[in-house]
Amino acid sequence: MVVEFTYGADRGYACQFVSVSAAARAPHTIAGLVDPARLAAGGVSLDGPAVADGARTLSWSEYDQRIGQLATVLRDGGVRPGDRVAIHLTKSVDSFCAVHAVIRAGAVMVPLDPLAPVAAVAAVAADAAPVALVSDARNAVLGPLTDALRPSLLVTPTSDDPPTAGAHGHVASAAAIEAASPTVADDGLNPHSPAYIIYTSGSTGRPKGIVHTHASALAYARAAVDLYELRPSDHHANIAPLHFDQSTFELYAAPLAGASVLVVPDAVMRFPASLAQLAAEQRVTVWYSVPYLLTQLLERGGLDERDLSSLRWVLFGGEAFPPTSLAALMQHIPQARFSNVYGPAEVNQCTHFEPRQPLDDAVPIGAAWAAAELVVVSPHEPSGEAAVVADGEAGQLLVASPTMMSGYWQREDLTRAAIVERTDSPGVRWYATGDLVRRRVDGELEFLGRSDNQVKVRGHRIELEAVDAALLDQPGVRAATVVVERPEGGEHRLIAAVVVDGEALDDRATLGALRRRLPSYAVPSEIRSVPSLPRTGTGKVDRNAAAAMLITG
Repeated sequence: MVVEFTYGADRGYACQFVSVSAAARAPHTIAGLVDPARLAAGGVSLDGPAVADGARTLSWSEYDQRIGQLATVLRDGGVRPGDRVAIHLTKSVDSFCAVHAVIRAGAVMVPLDPLAPVAAVAAVAADAAPVALVSDARNAVLGPLTDALRPSLLVTPTSDDPPTAGAHGHVASAAAIEAASPTVADDGLNPHSPAYIIYTSGSTGRPKGIVHTHASALAYARAAVDLYELRPSDHHANIAPLHFDQSTFELYAAPLAGASVLVVPDAVMRFPASLAQLAAEQRVTVWYSVPYLLTQLLERGGLDERDLSSLRWVLFGGEAFPPTSLAALMQHIPQARFSNVYGPAEVNQCTHFEPRQPLDDAVPIGAAWAAAELVVVSPHEPSGEAAVVADGEAGQLLVASPTMMSGYWQREDLTRAAIVERTDSPGVRWYATGDLVRRRVDGELEFLGRSDNQVKVRGHRIELEAVDAALLDQPGVRAATVVVERPEGGEHRLIAAVVVDGEALDDRATLGALRRRLPSYAVPSEIRSVPSLPRTGTGKVDRNAAAAMLITG
């Protein structure tokens, strides 16, 4: 028996005695997730598979040793508790080892996008100011990245021949990791210390770091294990990259349950047929991705030729799933349960909905899961004072949960605006999502959109103002705005409208410049030159009117 702490906005913290398997029993911090003693006590075979990437497989014993060796290299290289360590690795067994090694070393893990242009990566990393960088020596942007960051320690776990050019401090290669004595799992860290920082673009183009503690990460993992009935026999497919918050499901919830993970390589992700084949061959049981990838599987994955009978739960989130596509996918995988997962990265998850056939309308985001309390308030008043709206009325969603971030990295102004207290629940921290929802008569929530100009494309969160700022920096651009085209049943895409001085804009050159500055998902699919942009009464660009002009006009 263990003591389980639960949280409710109307009752504070409460505890109860519950019976759980040792494999699912939560340690005090996520540094203790890959702990052989805990796993063995829960009946997990330490010789069984823990993590694989299609080319390599590590058992739990090997996984623990590799994590411990890399943690030792980090500590010997000067990394101290609370230091930030950036990870810039393509998806693989090594990337998962690196995450847990940074955490085991007591440091704060900062995942970077290995496929993004160096300017975008450097801006994120510079904000976090990491003392160490774990990267792939073969990555073309490693030299410019280290030039920009000048980390005191560079670790290249995938290479025995680390670069010297671009390295400004100590360099540790794969050979150094192999030679290191492993650091054992230490669960003595402060649960409320930062564990990782995930970045999203800021409204002014400045990256915004979301800080999660060991406690919030562990609360999320525990709630996910309970809700989705995760168990040691499960085999998870890791679809999301490390810098996308969906990856925390496989990083933390899977090992908490003693379940193995298939890290799907980026090369496989480009080909739906290869992705479907790998999932079938590896007998994946739990899947979590954005709907776009599932739609690609449906259309180009050859599902009629794949045996996906092992799948028992398919989770999706990050954007709307067209009902017709979801219904067709459910027919292809009839034995699996499906869940629409909703939750900003600031709270990991807060609602879920299990769709049932037939699907006639848009899929709601559902109701609160056990780890969250929700309230829908007027979007026209300050979040801490706004009145609760009646069912059926649109309002902003507020979330109270132990899975919530501690705040934004070195942005107290943003933290104060996002995390509020309400007079009807003193002492409770509520996260103001900025998302507009409506509660249906059956209690399920419908997602209506953003109350600001933050949007999601392929599950990636984008601040439209950041794209505007990148456009306005291009030669010849006098004014610019970006809108989202949302075709029925099709992929969302960004369209930019620009007003230029003098000669016509070279669209190809402009898009090339944007690709060097922005993540690929934030680069507009199309640029249209217009004589002028619509303005509001205060002189600001009227984005809604521009959208009507570009999409319907």
